[in-house]
Amino acid sequence: MSLGVLLLVAGAGLALGAWAAANPVDARRIRDRAIARLGRDRLAARAALPGLTETLAAGLSSGLSLELAFASAASAQPPPLDRAARRAAAALRLGATPEVALEAFQRDVPSADLAPLAVTLGAFVRTGGPAGRSLGRVAALHRGRLALEDERAALTAQGRASAFVLILLAPLGMLFFTLATEDYLATLLGRGRMLLALAILLEVIGAFWLSRLVRATRPQGDLAALVDALVVGLDAGLAFEQALGALVDRSPDLARLPEARRLRADLALGRGPRESFARFAAVGPAEARVAALVETAGRFGAPLADLLVKQADALRDRERRRAEVTARRLPILLLFPLTFTILPALLIVFLGPPLLSFIR
Repeated sequence: MSLGVLLLVAGAGLALGAWAAANPVDARRIRDRAIARLGRDRLAARAALPGLTETLAAGLSSGLSLELAFASAASAQPPPLDRAARRAAAALRLGATPEVALEAFQRDVPSADLAPLAVTLGAFVRTGGPAGRSLGRVAALHRGRLALEDERAALTAQGRASAFVLILLAPLGMLFFTLATEDYLATLLGRGRMLLALAILLEVIGAFWLSRLVRATRPQGDLAALVDALVVGLDAGLAFEQALGALVDRSPDLARLPEARRLRADLALGRGPRESFARFAAVGPAEARVAALVETAGRFGAPLADLLVKQADALRDRERRRAEVTARRLPILLLFPLTFTILPALLIVFLGPPLLSFIR
């Protein structure tokens, strides 16, 4: 009787253990699928945002109110932008401001993409001026940013894939020899334990090295995106300080946000344009050119928006050339971790156990 109880308890424990071990895997799979689906939805929403902006421009130019423009644009948008546009129209119907109504898109669209649209629509509601040209510039801004991101990703895709394959070579080789050779794993875990530890150490160092090289290909901060967003605010009728403040307030993940906040604080504290832009120019040569343009335009009354458009185009060309140079250099840089970490780990995994068996 006691043996049966023990077996029953043991069986229940094994069943509970199997259930507890299986449930985290299922939860992890559900979470990973949800994250992947959310990522796909965000990519689709970002790609469709320029079309929504142009549809809004057409509706406002034809005399529709902002609420009706969102409602009519919703039916022509792919998910999830269609639902977000309907929620924005409902919020406007209840008397919300454009900035509050655009919060319906925050789940699907980054705030850095929404900020120029919020600035333009807010200025349109306050002044009642034509918004078609400004919204067209917003759509062009989004398309240019997406095109640059796609081009940068395409240029570095081969290097990133090569790094991933290099990291997997030694573990896959170990798995192959374990399945193909009878005493390979026993030798490696017995007399070859020091070799296995050395191979794992080399793999960890190589993976860290490769990840640093691949991470270096990512853009640090897109100054052209900040300049484009400022141009949108200027086109909407705002002064430079107002456009900068509106972008900083509405976009927590705006490119170059620390520099923009510092410049806004300097201007708000009354340091004067010369001193404020001098501090901004000290960040780098690109910032110095932007600061010189803004200061010169303010002094002589030149059209600042047109000057900043040309500067943003120049910055994007420079970023594109930088991505091309980085993509050409990456395969050469990958040779160093390959030579000093990955290849030694491969030699240990491939030749270590056979040599130990032969010596024995």
